[in-house]
Amino acid sequence: MSGPGELTLTSIVLFTLGAYGIASGAASGEQGVVAIGVFAFALFVVGIVWPIVMLSGVTVEVWAPADVMVGERHDVHLRLHGRVARVELRLLDPPGQWWMTASPANGLVPRVAARRGVVSRLRVELRTSAPLGVFVRTRVVTVALPHEQSVAPHPDGSPVPAEAAPRYQERPNDAVRLAAPTAVRGVADSVRAVRPYVPGDSARLVHWPTSARRGTLVVREYEPTMVVGVALVVELSGAADAVEHAASRAAGIGVATLNAGGVVWCCTCEGGRPLSAPVTDARDLGRRLARAGAGAPGTPPAGWPVVTVSA
Repeated sequence: MSGPGELTLTSIVLFTLGAYGIASGAASGEQGVVAIGVFAFALFVVGIVWPIVMLSGVTVEVWAPADVMVGERHDVHLRLHGRVARVELRLLDPPGQWWMTASPANGLVPRVAARRGVVSRLRVELRTSAPLGVFVRTRVVTVALPHEQSVAPHPDGSPVPAEAAPRYQERPNDAVRLAAPTAVRGVADSVRAVRPYVPGDSARLVHWPTSARRGTLVVREYEPTMVVGVALVVELSGAADAVEHAASRAAGIGVATLNAGGVVWCCTCEGGRPLSAPVTDARDLGRRLARAGAGAPGTPPAGWPVVTVSA
C-alpha cells in the first residue's frame, strides 16, 4: 500500500520561484529569469518523481522470534533491497519509532508485542524525500514472516490453585504419564519396604545390603508416585478486555503449576475446534493460549482436578 505523500517547504519555494521566474521573465523579456524559472520547475518535478520511483523499487525481508509475550520488547531483523540514498522506516502494529538508514541495509529494529495471538505478517512503513527534499513519499509494505510468531499472554502471577494439590496414585494413568514423562516426585521417592525379588524386577531395585544379610535377593518398594497437576479449561468468549484478562490468568495458573513441578493439561478452542492435550512446558502453554479463541473448549481427562478460567 502506498500513500500519496506530502509536499515540503522546499517544494513551495521551488514552485514559487519557478512561477515567478517564468512570469517575470516573460513580462520583461529577460531570458535568464525565464531559464531560472524553468530550472526551478524542473527541480520541483524531479523532486516529486524521484522518491516515488526509488521507493517503489525497495523490497523488505523480516525475521522475528518465534515466541514472545504480550508487552515484551524484542528485536525484529529487517533487510532492505533496492537503492535509496536516505530512507526512514518503522514497524506498525503497533506503530513504533522511526529509524533512518540508506538502502540496501540490514539491521535490528525493536518492537513491543501489543496483543495476544499468532502473527504471520508484519507491516513496515517506509518514507523518503531523497534526494531533493521536495516530496515525502510514504509506502507500507506487508511482509510475510518465515515462521509464525506466537504472542502468549503475560502471566498475571496467579498461585498454584488448591485444586492442583499433590495427590498420590499407585498407578498414574496414561494421561499423567503422557503429560509428565519424568514423574513428579517428592517424598514419594522414599523406600516404603523391601520384598522378595520376582522375575521381571529391575536389577536397579535390588537392595544389596539386605540381600546379603538375608542370603536371598530382595528389592526396594517405593511409596506411590506423587503427582501435582491440573486440567486447565480456558473459555475465551466475551468482551475483548475480559478475554485477555482471562488468558493472562490462565497463563499465570499454568506457569505457577509448571514451576512447582506439576503437570498441566490444557483445554482450549483453536480454529473453532475443541482441543484437549497436555503441555510440556511454559513455552508450549504460551503457544496454546496464543492460538486459543472463542468457542467451547475441549473436555478434560477423567480424574483430573479441574480449574476453569473464562471471560
